[in-house]
Amino acid sequence: MVRDDSKVRSSNYKTSGGFYESATGGGFDNHSSFNASIAGFEMAVIDKSSVTLNIVTNGSTTVTPIVGPRLAFFFDSPSITANASMTLSGTAGENVGGWTLGFIQLKYIGTNRAHYRGATVKDGSIMVTYSSKTLCRDTDKHSTEVWYDSINSGRKKGSEGINKLAATSVLGQTGSLNVQARLYDKPFRIWPAIQYNTLIPSRPANYLNYAVIELLFCTMLVARDPAGKFHMLKHFYWNAIWEQKFRRESITGTVVVDQAIRLQHNMQRPARDGNPYDSKFIGKEYDLTLPISETVSNAPAKTVNARDWSQS
Repeated sequence: MVRDDSKVRSSNYKTSGGFYESATGGGFDNHSSFNASIAGFEMAVIDKSSVTLNIVTNGSTTVTPIVGPRLAFFFDSPSITANASMTLSGTAGENVGGWTLGFIQLKYIGTNRAHYRGATVKDGSIMVTYSSKTLCRDTDKHSTEVWYDSINSGRKKGSEGINKLAATSVLGQTGSLNVQARLYDKPFRIWPAIQYNTLIPSRPANYLNYAVIELLFCTMLVARDPAGKFHMLKHFYWNAIWEQKFRRESITGTVVVDQAIRLQHNMQRPARDGNPYDSKFIGKEYDLTLPISETVSNAPAKTVNARDWSQS
């Protein structure tokens, strides 16, 4: 395979700029494009200058009651829409079937904890937590793929989600093809207003007093060529955080929202080029052995009951 100064091939090497491009990592160097080969034949290249990633958020971070047979609170976040595109360049009419553009999203912190307090000290308190610092693939439940939107089982495909080009796809008369992909996310959590203290024989009601939720993500725009090699194009970090106090109304005893300590939705913009090379997950960006975020989030909670207010 011949190396020239205008192309970055997808074999393993380190460039003069220090970025590393391989099946387990990626990064732009000072060259203008990525390309790959199958059985010695050159394939289309990704034009570096063409890669775009526009992140749009909509809404606000809120905590609101869910009125029903059992009162609960809905912790909602703004939506995030990441619109991406790249241009494949080569020879007019060249087949580019199998190229894929999509997102990989890792969750590396998932705090989700609530504290409950009885009406009196003798009614005790409860701490319930689903928190985890387990590195997770944020993808469709039961997915066997790295992509945020699974090719085989996901709901969003094509320019609305993961975009794998059909086998018959070819470059146009200009020798190029624009490929688009999209990610949409809107995390939320729900906490009930009441838990019952099983440590005390009468099982008194304990009322929601405090909750904290912290969801931290790294989202990566990635192309995969027909040979199966990944090319990390861009990345950004973001999080959704709720830290909220609650109280009981003096007359009705109903749990209501009290002081908001933190209601945040933080977004890194603009997105950065290449691989983040984050020590928390370097080398695991495409690791299919990582658990799925939904599975980790829905694991059985750890519950601690107390005979006093020590857990509230």
